[in-house]
Amino acid sequence: MKINFDQAIERKHTNCSKYDGMTASFGRNDLLPLWIADMDFPVPEEVSAAIAKRAEHPVYGYNIFPEGYFEAFAAWEKKHHDWDVKKEWVCHTPGVLTALSNAILTFTEKGDNILIQPPVYFPFSSTIEALGRKVINNQLIYRDGYFTMDFDDLEEKAKQAKMFVFCSPHNPSGRVWKKEELDRVEAICRKNDLLVFSDEIHSDIVYQPHKHIVFAQLSDWSRDHCIVAMAPSKTFNIAGLEMSHISIPNEALRTPYQYLLRYGLHVANANSCGIPAAQAAYEHGEEWYQELLAYLQANIDYLDAALKEQVPQVKLVRPESTYIPLLDMSALGMTNDEMKAFVINEVGAALNAGSTFGPGGEKFMRINVATQRVHLETFVARLKEAVGRLQ
Repeated sequence: MKINFDQAIERKHTNCSKYDGMTASFGRNDLLPLWIADMDFPVPEEVSAAIAKRAEHPVYGYNIFPEGYFEAFAAWEKKHHDWDVKKEWVCHTPGVLTALSNAILTFTEKGDNILIQPPVYFPFSSTIEALGRKVINNQLIYRDGYFTMDFDDLEEKAKQAKMFVFCSPHNPSGRVWKKEELDRVEAICRKNDLLVFSDEIHSDIVYQPHKHIVFAQLSDWSRDHCIVAMAPSKTFNIAGLEMSHISIPNEALRTPYQYLLRYGLHVANANSCGIPAAQAAYEHGEEWYQELLAYLQANIDYLDAALKEQVPQVKLVRPESTYIPLLDMSALGMTNDEMKAFVINEVGAALNAGSTFGPGGEKFMRINVATQRVHLETFVARLKEAVGRLQ
């Protein structure tokens, strides 16, 4: 199999956020769309075929999960992360944020402190605040083009928290946390008896030689004190089908979590097309997935080299994971508002502002490289011209 990821796919007028929702987010719809975290690539053929087969039946009623569904997810995790996830551990939610909301409602009270590590996926903070809890920030350290954890600050902040929302791999820094880093996180959480909600949705998009380690694998304590959130959405570009897999090894945590999920929020059942799509992806998507990783790596290599050669004022924060890395634009000397306006009005591109991701995100923009190479080439050319006009 050889997938032509360079083939352009018209996505306008399909009700997609990236294209049809651009005006609502940027005030215009003619920008180069390099923002929201989905891919401009076709899903594996087997996924489309599974959806088409299910769609042939004219009744779309309530669903159950078929035999083999959770086993397919478990087999994928064993193969790619050497994690022996058990079928009985896994709950379905429409998305990781639904899973996070359910965890907050199940295990914390209003006014409790919840710890996050900005600059991080911005719905973490808004979800925490919307549910009446308080955000505590353990800001990452950015130095020499690289993000690391501030462990001294983490130790202090952990004393005040009830839960830790951990992003691993980290969005948007692109970090894949090393074993020694994860062990320090585990030790701090253990010392302070923190429940860890580990968002590992980007765990499959990891570049060599880096390797993702599931938080639950670290120790007996981590296994019994964590909720691991994963999904096929980022891996196989099926976010619109709203399928996530939430693994909770500890039955004492899983039972109340599932109770609220089923009887309080009523989101434990999946949709008719999402079930066969996700199962097909895990069972038949391996070759497509490997070619995707190679294409994404090549796009990152291109963008890194092109910026260094043509626009050295803007630096790629080279990701170890994810397809939505940061661009360090601090050398342009702009305020956040000036930088956003510059990218929209002068470059003609739609990127996510780094400031959206919280403290430490200032002076960055987040770019989506999961698109046809020609779009990145166009971006670099436009950026070069725009920066040249500044001088």
